[in-house]
Amino acid sequence: MNTFFLALFRPVKAFNEVKLADKFSAMSLIILLFLMLSNLILLIPATVKINTITFSSISLPEDQLDTITRVAYKMRYLQAAGTTILYLIMSLFCALLLYVFVRIAKEMLTYKSALQLFMYSYFIVTIGDLVNTALLYIRGLDAIKSVYDTSLTGLNLLTSMERVGITEYVFLSYITPFQVWFVVLLCIGLKIFTNMNTVKSVVISVLFWFITILIPTLSVCFSELTMEKSGIM
Repeated sequence: MNTFFLALFRPVKAFNEVKLADKFSAMSLIILLFLMLSNLILLIPATVKINTITFSSISLPEDQLDTITRVAYKMRYLQAAGTTILYLIMSLFCALLLYVFVRIAKEMLTYKSALQLFMYSYFIVTIGDLVNTALLYIRGLDAIKSVYDTSLTGLNLLTSMERVGITEYVFLSYITPFQVWFVVLLCIGLKIFTNMNTVKSVVISVLFWFITILIPTLSVCFSELTMEKSGIM
C-alpha cells in the first residue's frame, strides 16, 4: 500500500524502486481490486435506484417488472463481484495494450512492467471513483434521475446531456482531475521504465488514456441506441 501512495506524491522515487526490485507484487493487484470492489459495494444503493428507474421505463406488465427488480436486488452483491472480475480482465488487457504501444514505439517494456505501471498509475483513478461515490452521498441519492447523474467529478458538470448529446456527455464525464493525474503518472512511469524521451512518453500516455476512455464511452452509447431501437426508452 505504501508504494501506491508513494506513486501519487513521489512517482519518480516509487517507479524507480519498482523498476529496481524487478518483482511483480500480486498483493498490489489484490489491494487495487479490493478498493474497486469496496467502491462497487458502496455504490449498491445508487445502483439499485438506477435499476429501478431503468426498469420502470420498460414496457412490461407490472408483475414482471416487479420480479425483475427483486431479482436484480438479490443479485446486487454477486453483480459487484462479477464487475470486479471484469476489472481484473480490464487491467490485464490495458497492460497488454500499453505493452503493445511501447513496442510499436520501438522501446523495451516487459508485460510484467506494463502491468505494474498501469496498477500504480490507475490507483489515483480508483481514489477518484471513491471520491465520486462520496459526493453522490453528500448530494443525496434522491438527485439521481438517470445513470448519467452519477458522474460528479468530470467536465460533464460544465454542460448538459441535452446540450452536447449522450456521447459527448459521457466522454466528458471521464475527463476528471484524477484521470489527468493518471496520465501524468503514466508518462513519468514510461520514462523511468523505458528511458524513452518525453515526447514519446506523452504521446503514448495520452493515446493510451484516450482509447481506455473511448471504449466505455462507445459501449454506453451502443447500449443506449440498442435500448432505443428495442423501444425500451
